[in-house]
Amino acid sequence: MREQTFWEHVGELRKRIIYIVIFLIPVFIACFVFSNKILQIVSKPIGTLYFFSPIEAFSVKLKLAFLSSIFMSFPFIAFQIWKFIEPALFSNEKLILIFGLLSSILLFYLGSSLSIFIITPIGVKFLMSFSEENLRALIRADDYLNFLLFMTLSFGLLFQIPIVMTILSALKVVEPSLYSKHRKIIILLIFIGSAIITPTVDAFSMLLLAIPLIIIYEIGIIFSKIFYKSS
Repeated sequence: MREQTFWEHVGELRKRIIYIVIFLIPVFIACFVFSNKILQIVSKPIGTLYFFSPIEAFSVKLKLAFLSSIFMSFPFIAFQIWKFIEPALFSNEKLILIFGLLSSILLFYLGSSLSIFIITPIGVKFLMSFSEENLRALIRADDYLNFLLFMTLSFGLLFQIPIVMTILSALKVVEPSLYSKHRKIIILLIFIGSAIITPTVDAFSMLLLAIPLIIIYEIGIIFSKIFYKSS
């Protein structure tokens, strides 16, 4: 493995960024063309969204198209990041990070989809139930999009927990027995975190997040033990 110079690293990084930009441009254009359809899907829990300035409707569609293109292009972006760091890795490290990369993509989409199609609609429906005859909702499109983005990223990132656990154990930073030893504390923290993140105060929405997190935490323990022994 030949050590690259600083300028070779810069050149490689520049190449990967160019690849990502070239890939994103047509995806962004396609997302913008179908932005009405995308908006219709993500705003289904609310119904009609409103804008309060002449340019806001256009800017919301641009923002939605950009976020959608990033979301859809995440595997390609992750692959380019992998290709950038691959030359600096040893063979055993490559296997660990390939597993982590593929699992990370899968879990990110799993967590994000759970948020977009289940948690957020349930949460919004609960919050909207507080409207009354003299208290009606007028939801701003940009505000709702920001709320949806926060929820989607939160769930997508939370589902990365087993990847972090496995990589730390594979690199001998944390022993898998430590995860099992503190299982009760982690489960308690998961319930507390789920109660904070979910947009409603009902137990059902909290359980929709907490139960999958507990399951993937247990999966993280299993894979941590496997990779700890094999590394």
